[in-house]
Amino acid sequence: MLKIVAVAVICAFVLIYLKSVNNEFFSVAVLGAGVIITALGIEYLTDTLSFVNNLIKSTGINGKYFAVILKITAISYVVEFGAGIIEDLGLKSVADKLVFVGKLAIIIAAMPVITAVFDLLSELLK
Repeated sequence: MLKIVAVAVICAFVLIYLKSVNNEFFSVAVLGAGVIITALGIEYLTDTLSFVNNLIKSTGINGKYFAVILKITAISYVVEFGAGIIEDLGLKSVADKLVFVGKLAIIIAAMPVITAVFDLLSELLK
């Protein structure tokens, strides 16, 4: 984790310098810094997915619900990442629209789980 923090701080200093010297490369550098930091964090993602996968196997939970939860989590992280970059570029209104669309996508992705809950409730009430 220390390596990721060090890279992020170095990227921040480079971005501050680029913003004052050449504003044209700043946008590309912000995106590049985000990709580099995210790529370094992928190791934590694989460890987490492995742990959750083992947990699901040991409990016998249906894997399709895990896939839906994983999809919802991925949507939220990707939207947050994109909105953060767009907001850093000074386009807060566009970032807000992206967050709104991301929330709609999460609702759509959650429909199978919502349907399963309603099916379970209707069977319990019978």
